[in-house]
Amino acid sequence: MKTCKNCTTRYSSKFNYCPHCGAQWLDYRLTPRKITAEFTERYLGTENVFIKTCVTLFRYPEDVINGYITGQRKKYVNVINFFFISLTLFGIHIFVLKNFYPELLGFDTVSSNEKNAEEYLSYFYDYMGLLTSLFIPFYALTGWVTFYKKSYNFVEHLVLFGYVFGLINLITVLLTPVIIITSLNYFQMSSVLSIFSFILIGWYYKRIFKLSFWKTVWKTFLMTILYFIVQSVITLIIGMIIIAGIVIFYPDLLEGLNIKLNGTQL
Repeated sequence: MKTCKNCTTRYSSKFNYCPHCGAQWLDYRLTPRKITAEFTERYLGTENVFIKTCVTLFRYPEDVINGYITGQRKKYVNVINFFFISLTLFGIHIFVLKNFYPELLGFDTVSSNEKNAEEYLSYFYDYMGLLTSLFIPFYALTGWVTFYKKSYNFVEHLVLFGYVFGLINLITVLLTPVIIITSLNYFQMSSVLSIFSFILIGWYYKRIFKLSFWKTVWKTFLMTILYFIVQSVITLIIGMIIIAGIVIFYPDLLEGLNIKLNGTQL
C-alpha cells in the first residue's frame, strides 16, 4: 500500500497516481536534472500547459480566466505562476537591454555629468516590473467599478488583469530581437504596447461578459478614463511621499541635482 504525500489517502501500490487527488507517486531523490525534467515536461513538454495557456489567452481568454475562477487548476497555468514566470522573463529582457544595449533604454541621452539622473534611470529599469505590477490592483478596481453589474468581484478582476499583464510581459520579451535589430526606441514601443494592452483588455471583457462591439468600446473607454484618473492621483501621492522622504532622510541626494532655470530654452 502507498500513502499519498499530498492528501494522505492510502491506495494500492500498483497505482502511480492517487485516486483521490490525482497526485503522482514520486519516490526518487531530487536532483537538478529531475527538477529540469519536471519543469520541461510541465511547461514545455507533452503537456504543453504554458504554451497552451498563452495561445488560449489570445483566442478564448474566458476559458482560462473563468476556468481558474471556477476552480480549474490542471488544464492551464494558474494566474500566480503565469504572472511570475512572465515577470522573471521580463526581468531577463531588461537585464539584457540594460547591460548590452543601454542606448535602447535611453542611457545615451544622459550626459556624463548627470550621474544622479543615470542612477535614477537605472533604478527605474531595475524595478520596472515590480512598479508596473503595483498598478494591477488599480486596473482591477476600475474594471470592477466599470462592470459592477456583472458577476465578477474585485479579486476576480485581479485574476483577469494578472493574466493580461502576464501576457503583455511575454509579448515584450518576444519583441527583444526586434528591438535590438531595428534599434527601436523603447519608450515608443512601450507606448504602442500600452495601447495594445487596452485593446486586449477590451477583447477579454467582450469575450467574458458577451458584450456587443460598441458596448465593448464604450466600457473599455470608460475604464481607461477611470484608470488614468486613479493612476494620476496615486502617482501624485507616491511622488509626494518619495520627495518628502528624500528631503527628510536623504538630503545629500539633492546636492547632485543641478537645476538651471535661467537660460533654459523651452
